[in-house]
Amino acid sequence: MRPIVEKKLAAINTGLIVDCRSSTYQGVWKAPEEITVAIRISTVVDGVRKVITHMSKKTRGEVTRMLLQSRALAKTPEDIYAIVSEKYPCALTPPADGQPWILDVIAI
Repeated sequence: MRPIVEKKLAAINTGLIVDCRSSTYQGVWKAPEEITVAIRISTVVDGVRKVITHMSKKTRGEVTRMLLQSRALAKTPEDIYAIVSEKYPCALTPPADGQPWILDVIAI
């Protein structure tokens, strides 16, 4: 399946990709790291950050809604951070070691 998906997505010319896929689906296609912002959801329990699964889909959906309904069009990873940080505590990490930009969002 990966070659089919890669071929279809290679034809798309876009300036920025917001990757809301769960880890289960990330192996199907590797997005170009320099223009991709992967959304990672976690929570804080007793002062310790933990990855969550049960609320991740809901929170990624809310992040997507915020980006689509924003008056400002996100053209850079920093723009995405600015929009999402209006509601959620989050941190933006630049690409490194073959990984895309990461927007770590704390579900509230």
